[in-house]
Amino acid sequence: MNFMKKLVLGMAVGGLALTVSIVTLQAQAQQPKQPQAKTKAEYDAYTAVYNEQDLNKKVDLGGKFLTDFPDSEFKAFVYQILVNSYASLNNAAKVAEIGEKFMNDFPQTDAGAKKFVLQRMMQSYQALNKFEETVQTGEKLLAIDPNDLAALLTLSSVLPERVPQDEAKKTEQLQKAMDYAQKAETAVTALFNGPKPAQVTDQQWSDEKNRSLGSVYSSMGLVYLNKKEYDKASEQYEKSTALVWTNPIDFYRLGIAYGFQARALGKELNDMYTSQSQAPDAAAKIEEKKKQFTTVRDKAIDALAKSVALKGVTEAQAHVELEKLWKSKNDNLNGLDAYVQQMQEALKKGPQK
Repeated sequence: MNFMKKLVLGMAVGGLALTVSIVTLQAQAQQPKQPQAKTKAEYDAYTAVYNEQDLNKKVDLGGKFLTDFPDSEFKAFVYQILVNSYASLNNAAKVAEIGEKFMNDFPQTDAGAKKFVLQRMMQSYQALNKFEETVQTGEKLLAIDPNDLAALLTLSSVLPERVPQDEAKKTEQLQKAMDYAQKAETAVTALFNGPKPAQVTDQQWSDEKNRSLGSVYSSMGLVYLNKKEYDKASEQYEKSTALVWTNPIDFYRLGIAYGFQARALGKELNDMYTSQSQAPDAAAKIEEKKKQFTTVRDKAIDALAKSVALKGVTEAQAHVELEKLWKSKNDNLNGLDAYVQQMQEALKKGPQK
């Protein structure tokens, strides 16, 4: 997780950054009394966990503390240290495991601590490709804070990825995803219209704003793609790829959205030819429809070529669709590889204004 993502996650929970110290957590927690060690051995053990800088040693010490002092008043804070340390070690399974134990053992803990743990659990479940757990954890976050930005961004992106077969449930899930995306767009806009933290450069601030809004527009695009509203889908993916032009999946989906539009326009054009209309403006209408078809087909080719150029998980699928469209335009595949190379060079320059 990069620095700026940590920062935005932190801002989303009211200044609770990923690397925030447990001392700060303790200060924020609204508990009737500060935790007290029952023995010097317990105090020394907790101090050792807190002060250890080596993350691997830190998690070992934390696990040993929980075993040796299962009834310690410091237990909640050790759980949070472990969640934070395992997140830094990119051990998603352990973050989820320790996080679940924390939530079960301390259901009445303060909202700040819950959000701290739940955000990292949500990220970990997403990394583990556990859809249901990701959604459930995100919804728990929103129950604590309906405007939690991390949860809004995550849920709006994952919900359109796995939609139910049942049409009623599908419609409901897609609407929920759109609602989350719209709230996320409002939250992101408000956040980045506010004051920039002093430790963040202008470029970092701008890049993170683009990434966050790009994620929102990508999520909206996938909602519309699932609803087969291809014109609206391409509109959102145009916005997402203009902000973040290194995502092959978004370019692939943009190409698919344009491809479906081109197919529909092609059918309309064919029907116009077949009808043999004698209306005075028939030829002009056909010519206009041909222009629309050509424009949309070429946009599909452009997007799919960029997806291929960026490689990634959609490269093979994008290449198949690209070949079909290229052949429909040129009757052969001559020049296709050179065109992909051209798109690769264009992407290096960033979005063309």
